[in-house]
Amino acid sequence: MAVPSAPAGRSTPALTALEGAALAFAAAGFAWLGLIYLRMLVSPAPQEMREGALIVTTLALLDGRNPYAPDALAEAGNLYGIVYPLAVVPFAWLFGAGLAVHRAVAGLGFALAGWLLWRLLRREGVDRVTAGFATALVAAGWLYWVGATARPDGIGVALMMAAYAVAAPRPEDPRRFALCLAFSLLGLVTKLYFVFPAGVVAAYVFLFRSWRRGLAFGIATLGGIVATLVLCASLLPGYPVLVLGANLAATVYDTGHLLRQSRDWAVFSLPLLAALAAVVARGLRPPGFWTFASVAALAALLVVLGGHTGAHMSYFFHLLSPPLALAVLGAGAGDAGPQRAFGLALPLAMVLNAPWFPLDPDRFAEAEARFAAAERLMAAAAAPLVTTELAALAVLDGLPAPETGHSEYFADYAALDPPPLLEPLWLPRETIARELAGLAEEVGGDLDAQRFDLVIANRGSSLVRREVLLRCRYRVVDQIEIEMAWSFQRWPLEVWRPVN
Repeated sequence: MAVPSAPAGRSTPALTALEGAALAFAAAGFAWLGLIYLRMLVSPAPQEMREGALIVTTLALLDGRNPYAPDALAEAGNLYGIVYPLAVVPFAWLFGAGLAVHRAVAGLGFALAGWLLWRLLRREGVDRVTAGFATALVAAGWLYWVGATARPDGIGVALMMAAYAVAAPRPEDPRRFALCLAFSLLGLVTKLYFVFPAGVVAAYVFLFRSWRRGLAFGIATLGGIVATLVLCASLLPGYPVLVLGANLAATVYDTGHLLRQSRDWAVFSLPLLAALAAVVARGLRPPGFWTFASVAALAALLVVLGGHTGAHMSYFFHLLSPPLALAVLGAGAGDAGPQRAFGLALPLAMVLNAPWFPLDPDRFAEAEARFAAAERLMAAAAAPLVTTELAALAVLDGLPAPETGHSEYFADYAALDPPPLLEPLWLPRETIARELAGLAEEVGGDLDAQRFDLVIANRGSSLVRREVLLRCRYRVVDQIEIEMAWSFQRWPLEVWRPVN
């Protein structure tokens, strides 16, 4: 840790030993979490409900199909964006489009984002040891809230950190802002809120450097967003419907969820908050840009994203944790107090947050055995039909998977009343409603004719409903308790066979 520069920060032998023990405990904990992450990465079992949708999008791109074509949305589109599947394509072409390849690409994104965060901390004067542990803490938050699976979060966080990294030294520099905007717009088409850095830089320059230049940056940001979405709509006609329309239609703000997320994030981020308390107590001054970015992220969480029930703590870790770490530890650079508070709080945070992590490797083996049982049934069937949980396994085995995890969002969009203000600029809701109805009718017709000799479904399926199966003369013959170990999701799937 940093050598104290004032009597108030002077170490004693006992305090030095305590710091060393705390950091050793933290290092062992982060090392074990890293091994667990690697175990998850190579697992052949699905680890999150939306993995199937991303794999289907990648497969469509490999086949030369447009996943956002109007007649392919429910089958091949995904709610997040196109950049992550495009990033996976070259790796999938070389190594196959399996779960491990998708997760590894996400992991490469997180690795790049972590390296950028470490470099930024060092630029702010934070010593190597503290910068390393701070990066590990923030990266653990990125990884262990679902983002390490076949999802766009890793690529999005890397683009966000790249945008911050180029702009932070001189936010008012037009060339730096142009590069920041480019990274931010790529973030926009990875996952919508990763456009955030460009807005932060424009607002910061407007308020603290030059209102004229900040206004120009803001106009450029809005213009860039519009131009990017128009380009996406022209090349990928269904993109605005699914990524903007259906995605936003499913957004619900829940104050209770905001409070729960805030509490859980605060417990996880206890070392950063301890360092913040030391910064305040010593009257230290945090770096202005990172303080502003932290406040802007907190405002976005309070107003929009923090109450979004679609994720737990992901938005906090993506938007708030990196700039807060830079603001707090940057303020404490050269002062032992904040950095010591950070290090001493690490073991307590690890112990308090242990229940969140799948710490037992055997948990993955047990979950894989459950999915293997389902896969054996699918392999033995002539014409199987499965729902979202098994979609990834089905499509990788060349089987149809009409329900991938994102198609149900169309129903929310089609039912919007009044219609979205900008709906005339993209596909009308009637087009989506017809596609949904056609897909449901096709699946229902095949069930009615008993063309499927096996159906494995959950009770919440939007296409394969229990009452339809009963009407079509199917009966439950077994039940499989599946578990997605990484995301702590577990429930039964019913195995149905036709009654001859």
